[in-house]
Amino acid sequence: MPYLVLARKFRPRNFSEVVGQEHISQTLKNAISEKRIAHAYLFSGPRGCGKTTMARILAKALNCKNGPIIEPCGVCENCLAISKSSSIDVLEIDGASNNGIDEIRTLRENVKFSSANSKYKIYIIDEAHQITVQAFNALLKTLEEPPSHVVFIMATTEQHKIPITILSRCQRYRFKLLSNAEISCTIKKIGQKEGFEIEDEAVSIVASASGGSMRDALSLLEQAVSSTSGKITGTYIRELLGLLPKDILASVTESISKSDIQGILKIVGEVFEQGYNILQFVRDLIDYLRKIMVYSINPSAIEISCDDKKLFDIQKTLFSVSRHVRMNNLLSKALEEMRWHDQPRILLEIYLLKISEPYYNVAELIDRIVKLEKNIEIENKLGSTLKNQYNKRNEEFSVKKVLSSTDLIGIWDEIVSEIVKKHPLTGQSLKNALAETFGISSIQLTVSKQFDYDGVLEFREQILDLFQKKTGLNIEVKVLVKKAMIQNKAMTQEDMVISEKSFSLNDACGIKKNDDEGEKSSVPKNIKEIAKSFGAVAKKV
Repeated sequence: MPYLVLARKFRPRNFSEVVGQEHISQTLKNAISEKRIAHAYLFSGPRGCGKTTMARILAKALNCKNGPIIEPCGVCENCLAISKSSSIDVLEIDGASNNGIDEIRTLRENVKFSSANSKYKIYIIDEAHQITVQAFNALLKTLEEPPSHVVFIMATTEQHKIPITILSRCQRYRFKLLSNAEISCTIKKIGQKEGFEIEDEAVSIVASASGGSMRDALSLLEQAVSSTSGKITGTYIRELLGLLPKDILASVTESISKSDIQGILKIVGEVFEQGYNILQFVRDLIDYLRKIMVYSINPSAIEISCDDKKLFDIQKTLFSVSRHVRMNNLLSKALEEMRWHDQPRILLEIYLLKISEPYYNVAELIDRIVKLEKNIEIENKLGSTLKNQYNKRNEEFSVKKVLSSTDLIGIWDEIVSEIVKKHPLTGQSLKNALAETFGISSIQLTVSKQFDYDGVLEFREQILDLFQKKTGLNIEVKVLVKKAMIQNKAMTQEDMVISEKSFSLNDACGIKKNDDEGEKSSVPKNIKEIAKSFGAVAKKV
């Protein structure tokens, strides 16, 4: 018996054996059981997902000696002839080579003749999208009103190329790509029946490389089984398919996240020196980064092995979704340009260095600009003065200005100018005070006369209030009266100080309360003396 490849040997023989297309199998079985059989069907979908196989199973279900039946026997004369493609009542036509108007005219003439050994005469037209428009037009009338014994089943990978006039005359069924889990399960079953060992990692690689096509998966498996006599390992499958080891992809991904230029160039050099296909490296990296992106968004949306899951748990936080999109776009562009470049390695290095550069999302930048504009607007509303706290979105922010010693002296001069402007007579004592700073929150005012000392204390509340408004800080003010230096005689600090008093915003209220009532209500002594010299009496308003 001639050898059959796995894709033909394990071709499904009935509806229940078709993998991943249960929604179509069940619909067709219902139609057969209820005897609602259409005269034209259109099966569309990707390559290798079971379109032609389903057409043959439907043909066997209709022409089985026991049929029409939902589960053909598979052993009768008609079923065996259909399985071997030798039935004279089931004609398989290649649309690519029989796409002209002459072939369709011949078909149109032949449909008039009844079937020989079966109930139905079935035409399976594969690659139907390659039939010309003129040929389709010639088929329209026959397709719409064929003889009762004729059934058309068309299969195509490109439904959009089928004229709408044809589509409207057919029952349409859309085949889907198979999941990795469905393909992996089928591969394991075939392995048990054929008696070869295959690692789970190898099964996962074959399923992933097939792109959802069962035929492609079985072709890859056939190649692996034929090229080795031992256990099929994941490493062997990677080498066979020319895929890069996962550790290389994981390393370059980490280097990109760290902007490690030297590491990226080193990995590219290793890939080139070890003889890997540099275009395949880009394809594998695109697929690897895409899996990380999907896993970071929704882990249940992607099928990965346990080992990959551990790795992805570490690398899923390396990039934002927007950066993933940017990297995919750049790598896709690099892959396209590398196909025609005489130095693809150089081009790859340039693109990898580009995607490793710090990335700033435009949306994030716009959001930051908007926030800065709002902050500037707030500051403008506050004016030149700063407030201790500002409540924004139920959060308190402390607004403080860091001052230098020079700034504090300058602010003191401003305070003196403001007070003297309002109180030109009594404010002269402030102008006579010598200001010195101790840190950024303490200032010392030194006067040589008790008269000026009392004058400064008279304005202590105004001084503290102005300091608070201008700096946002609680400035401590210390006032001293020092004796004049006696010539040729040094005096200690204690001997020089006659009077000393400190006050700040924290004890401003306490100052008022601790002062005696007479001091609060009476006019300072120096003011009284000045008024008396003019023959008047000074009163506090």
